[in-house]
Amino acid sequence: MKFTSNHSSPFYFFTIGLFLIVTSKTLLSEGMFMDGLIYSTLAHNLYNGIGTFWNPFFTDTCMADFHEHPPLAFGIQSLFFKLFGDSIIIDKIYSCLTYVIVGYLITKIWSILNYKNAWVPLVFWLLTPLVSWAFSNVMLENTLSVFTTLSILLYLKSKKEKKYYYIFLSGIMLALAFLTKGFVAFFPLTFPFLHWLLFKQQTFLKTILDSFVLFLFAVVPILFLIILSTTVYLSLSKYLYTQVINSILNVDTTESRFFILKRLFFELLPAVGLFLILACLAWYRKFSYPILKHNFTKSALFFLLGLSGVLPIMISRKQSGFYILATFPFFAISLGILSFVLVEFLLSKIRYQSNGFLIFKWISLGIFFIGVILSIYFSDSISRDKNMIEDTHIILSVLNKGTIISIHPNMDDDWVLKGYYGRYKNVSLDPSNKIKRDYLLVKKIYYSDTINNNFNSVLLNTKDYLLFKRK
Repeated sequence: MKFTSNHSSPFYFFTIGLFLIVTSKTLLSEGMFMDGLIYSTLAHNLYNGIGTFWNPFFTDTCMADFHEHPPLAFGIQSLFFKLFGDSIIIDKIYSCLTYVIVGYLITKIWSILNYKNAWVPLVFWLLTPLVSWAFSNVMLENTLSVFTTLSILLYLKSKKEKKYYYIFLSGIMLALAFLTKGFVAFFPLTFPFLHWLLFKQQTFLKTILDSFVLFLFAVVPILFLIILSTTVYLSLSKYLYTQVINSILNVDTTESRFFILKRLFFELLPAVGLFLILACLAWYRKFSYPILKHNFTKSALFFLLGLSGVLPIMISRKQSGFYILATFPFFAISLGILSFVLVEFLLSKIRYQSNGFLIFKWISLGIFFIGVILSIYFSDSISRDKNMIEDTHIILSVLNKGTIISIHPNMDDDWVLKGYYGRYKNVSLDPSNKIKRDYLLVKKIYYSDTINNNFNSVLLNTKDYLLFKRK
């Protein structure tokens, strides 16, 4: 991200600072969404030598052989633990770093498109509610976004510099994206065709060749891994059955296949609202609207690219909003391109030597540092699952690492609880009660006097959970 221009720097600081302020309570603090917690546990176990890269391990009693997703993101995150220690804050730092990289890649794509003021697409990207939410939740889509955005950047570089090896690298990025999140990673394969359809800058035959090379380098590395290693073959086969086929045929999390389109609409509303505000301000300052059409085709290119990552999800009714996180950089670039002439027009009305702009520079710098300070301040707090996390720390203080304890059967579906016990101390929770474990964990609402027949209460200052030790 370039901060070379004194005129642009305040807008970068203002944008990033506001984003940090909005996300500061969750950015580095303790507590994660269930999926991110599971992924962090897998990575942490891998770092500790529990499980292997192609056979990640969650807990002894739950998903001891995890194949819901390919394992690359867990492997990368485990390297962060190896380099920087296994504190819970490392999970958050890893998640934040993926965002820094994606933000940088957005500005590089913007530069290749020959636009100035790369803070413009960043504003539209960071305005998306799911982007703010996922920032601190270590979602697989955060890592996925790095590879898919980099793939598009490399393809654009191949077009600009006429160097074919960039297409090779672009395809390899998609192979890495697949090893992060699976088949949803392949939506950038539509980009060469979309580019030809809208611009016709090369022959259709050349477009087919580009697409073939891109596809080849995305798929061949994966095929080589499968052919050369039975372990890889079994791992990816289990992923294919567990996550892909089973999701299409047997799993429904929404009532309609159109859920994802509805979610996309609401996620883009703040960005569209900003565009309308810019349009109204420009109209008030006598902007000539026919100029907008000059950027419409480029804008449509990235909007259609984003849609190509959303529409295939409709094949299954197992859907969630965060499935489309990797498409938001391209929707942001699309809206940024459409807004660019409006922003340029409004910026042309600013007197950069005025006291007003000087005040804005200092305010933007202040907002940025406030965002940083608040993020550090809240890093020692708990942003979600407060009672559960506090009780977990207290209870784990009397349990040995790697212990398996019994839990009340009604707690079997509490994946967040399993995640915290697994992530913090590799403690596994067994709801079956078929084996007589030394300890029993019970949520207070499930407590009954009959428990005392076989267990003694362990006196701990907990809020919602009780620990018992077998007599």
